[in-house]
Amino acid sequence: MKNMLILICVIFITACTTLPKTSSELRKGTSAMGLSKTESHVVNRGFSSVVRDVEKKSMKCLRFAYSQSSTYGNVHMSHGTKFYNTKVVKAASSKAEMTMQWDRLPRAEHDPDGGYYVFLADIEKISQSKTRMTMYGSSFSTWQPIFDAVKGWGQGKNIKCPESP
Repeated sequence: MKNMLILICVIFITACTTLPKTSSELRKGTSAMGLSKTESHVVNRGFSSVVRDVEKKSMKCLRFAYSQSSTYGNVHMSHGTKFYNTKVVKAASSKAEMTMQWDRLPRAEHDPDGGYYVFLADIEKISQSKTRMTMYGSSFSTWQPIFDAVKGWGQGKNIKCPESP
């Protein structure tokens, strides 16, 4: 019931807003009328180790899909698939970003390639043994396990895969 209420609220709130189509838009917090949050942490590990672990675990844990359909009486009204695409890109020898995009089938004509950006982790080398992780995403509590998991993976912890938001 709680998740359904959150979903209904999200639909109403985002009906008049635009989800981020680029990682820059998510970084700037232009999505969903301020319903975004940012967390920044300094990790006592080398940049390469942080990127490797975040990439390995996010590819395993944060790529998922679900289908939904609706019927009214005996009439099938709609069917669709929602899925999350996750990738890690090294932008330079000292910078990387892990992105999570939400996409759907059938796609709307205005949907960006790969989907809308819903989570981003900037990973930056500070020194040989320190790395900064700055994460951007939804402020809804259902997204906190993803923030916590990505932070933990960056710290080298064996955090289990979070439930989908």
